[in-house]
Amino acid sequence: PHPHHGQVRRIKKMMMNKKKKNGFTLIEVSIAVVLIVLVGTSAIASLRVGMRTMNGTQSASVAASAIREFREFTFQETIDAMDLRNDSVITPVLGDGTAMPGVEGMTLTIDVQAVDDIDPTTVVTVDDSRTRIVTVTAFSDDKELMEALWLIAEH
Repeated sequence: PHPHHGQVRRIKKMMMNKKKKNGFTLIEVSIAVVLIVLVGTSAIASLRVGMRTMNGTQSASVAASAIREFREFTFQETIDAMDLRNDSVITPVLGDGTAMPGVEGMTLTIDVQAVDDIDPTTVVTVDDSRTRIVTVTAFSDDKELMEALWLIAEH
């Protein structure tokens, strides 16, 4: 055997070992890809839920403003005028009666119920009382967003 044959064999072995240590195996790369896909998918799902929640919050805020503006608009109306609004569906208006901007697809359903002047938990006929419970329900594209009710009286 050649005197340098052992050294050549050792160098080849070191080069082979070095090649095996460079880079990642197919299994390692596959696991990394699966993990990246899982993390990305869950992040997208969380973002969608967050966007839905934010949209719901914004819709509820607009509905609350629409109901508040309706109450302001009708604040000076008489009981008889409010009775005429019973079972009506309107487009939201501002306190001055002009159309409310940014409420496309939203409606307010108005319910006016006569209640006893002394005990507002007792429903009576309109001729027996000058006290009413006004219930306003905000809908957006036929989905109920919010309901508010308040007591009005004229004495």
